[in-house]
Amino acid sequence: MRKRVGSERNFNVFLVLVVTISFALFFLESFPMTGNITSGSTTSNVSISTYYSTSLGTNLYEGINFGAVAVLPATNVNATHNNDSSTYSLGTNYTIDVSADSNSAVDFCVKANEGLTSPALDVIGLGNETYYASNLTNSTHPSLSNEISMTTGYVKAINSIGRGNSSYWRFWLDVPSAQASGSYNNSVSFEGVQAGQGC
Repeated sequence: MRKRVGSERNFNVFLVLVVTISFALFFLESFPMTGNITSGSTTSNVSISTYYSTSLGTNLYEGINFGAVAVLPATNVNATHNNDSSTYSLGTNYTIDVSADSNSAVDFCVKANEGLTSPALDVIGLGNETYYASNLTNSTHPSLSNEISMTTGYVKAINSIGRGNSSYWRFWLDVPSAQASGSYNNSVSFEGVQAGQGC
């Protein structure tokens, strides 16, 4: 009787072993494993957007003031900060600056909403208000001889002001002899665009 129990036990162990090996072979056949090592590559990319930041210099931000005109007609009346730079001899203090952290040069455009107009609705025609912009300033730049009349649509005034640099502006006004007395105002707008783009 004891021999029989030992034989049964051996037979049971043998059956468990056969079943285990059968399962192992089934899984190995169903889910083959390979020893291959693979490699691959892919591309990476990025698009950098154009970024630029501009700011009006302090004097331009405060406005373009032609002061009090006492004698008419008056021709080429200088705006108050046209020639008072302490940095550049007789240079202008009207600037628009391009931030050093920009990644593009900037073109500047300018327009006025209307001619200088008084509360009584008298108008100094828009063609009498002129400007010129330059990438440098001294006693002759920006030059009066290159003055351009303001318009009501944006006009490109200066091109390719690089990052960390400034554009320098001068403004002049002609006042006709028959112009009525009064305080005259308008709004002048500036627009920075990526160099080479339209206003």
